[in-house]
Amino acid sequence: MKRYGRILAAVISCVMMNTSGVLTSFADYTEADTTVYSYNNINSSECKVSETDSLPETQYKQSEDVPFNVFNIMEAHKEYVDNQNQPSVYRNSLGIDVSQWQGDIDWSRVKSSGIDYAIIRAGYGKCSWQEDPKFDVNMKGAQEAGLDCGTYWYSYALTVEEAVEEAEACYEVIKDYDFTYPVYFDIEDPSQSHLSTVQTSAIIEAFCTTLQSKGYYVGLYSYANLLSTKVFSTVLEKYPVWVAHYGVETPDYTGQYGMWQYTSTGWVDGINGNVDMNYAYVNYPYIISPDTYKEKPDNPDVPGIAPPIQWDPVEDSVAEGIDVSFWQGDIDWNAVAESGVDYAIIRAGYGNLVSQRDTKFVENINGAKAAGLDCGVYWYSYAASPEDAVLEAQACYEVIKDYQFEYPVYFDIEDPVFNGKSAEELTEITDAFCSYLESMGYYVGITSYSSFLNTRLDSSIFEKFDVWVAHYGVSRPDYYGNFGMWQYSSTGYVNGIYTAVDLNHCYYDYPTIMKENFINGF
Repeated sequence: MKRYGRILAAVISCVMMNTSGVLTSFADYTEADTTVYSYNNINSSECKVSETDSLPETQYKQSEDVPFNVFNIMEAHKEYVDNQNQPSVYRNSLGIDVSQWQGDIDWSRVKSSGIDYAIIRAGYGKCSWQEDPKFDVNMKGAQEAGLDCGTYWYSYALTVEEAVEEAEACYEVIKDYDFTYPVYFDIEDPSQSHLSTVQTSAIIEAFCTTLQSKGYYVGLYSYANLLSTKVFSTVLEKYPVWVAHYGVETPDYTGQYGMWQYTSTGWVDGINGNVDMNYAYVNYPYIISPDTYKEKPDNPDVPGIAPPIQWDPVEDSVAEGIDVSFWQGDIDWNAVAESGVDYAIIRAGYGNLVSQRDTKFVENINGAKAAGLDCGVYWYSYAASPEDAVLEAQACYEVIKDYQFEYPVYFDIEDPVFNGKSAEELTEITDAFCSYLESMGYYVGITSYSSFLNTRLDSSIFEKFDVWVAHYGVSRPDYYGNFGMWQYSSTGYVNGIYTAVDLNHCYYDYPTIMKENFINGF
């Protein structure tokens, strides 16, 4: 008998006996020849809350099974339980997962948009004070709106002892809530990438068993490659699996899973910005709380249908641009304009002195303007404090004050000098620079790479200033807020420039914004 037949028989036996114990979540597979795949992971700086940098590409050899159409097995089971007049342990559900990075959420609108459930971040690390600052408001809002809810805890554990501490911290945060979806252990941080399979499996066991002992239905979340290569199958078979893999028809994970995070760039009414989207195939509300369960219909959007609302970061671009500095040398701006480039973001300078003006700034801004290109500028920061950031902003102002800009003035915060600073310090530095130039009549934005934006700055700053995000080699950036511009390549080629150049997509009509609001020199 094939594996899916054995699983179905076991599940039906559980239902017939009316057990309410832990049921392994699953998607099913049939047998096939062994295949070698080159697996590109989800290229996410962190699948949900972005505490991490991009994950490395890996090759692995798949097991003998390849993904089987789970929906056939689900329908067979549903036909059986319909005849038995009892709820099915399978159900097609559409869900989201959220954290502080989604900001304020209108949960009633989320519910009305067709979302069935939400997995809400409780926190991270091994201290209860590391509770997600939006956890309580998100849990209360989602449950009051009638959504089923689960939660997850983001791990940095490197030992079994630390995993137990994380579980205890998680318990302190979640103990006053009831969940109809699992409590998930989220293991994916790059700091854990050096761990062996033995160590990773032991850490997972330590966290999950600690919370199980407190009465919770505990699951495991990670990206497909880690689940396939770093966790013993005996551990995977014990806990409901939530797998992350984007841009594919089915996840490249050959184990059993009950939930699939299929995109990090979904769009749902009631949430400002991108949000992770998930398909669930197991009826967790019935499994976890069979005595209070009320029959619910399948969500028609699951399976095999694209996310409810999606946007294409290439097709939806309204303008194509480059950004340059003295590193590009002499530029033939007429050739650049004739090549189809709409705009240029030009480095004005760096540091806190006017003398640190980019040596090509005047030549570049005059050349680009004469060629008919729209322009913006950026200032590269080394600021050690808010006071230093103001000095940088004043230097920037002295360099740019005699020009008009159709695009924002960007604060470029990415240098390694910032590595030792806290999110609070970095946010204060960013706010100081941006607020000064805003007071001088400029439309100001923030630019950095996606992981820095996601993890090193407080999300409140992005409510004040636009974002220009950098992320290369991906179909869309893994930044979880709104962004007006995306630097998608650092190795582009444009006529008129004789070195590699950064390429950008823009999504806002900045020239109209500047001219209609009489800012940036207009």
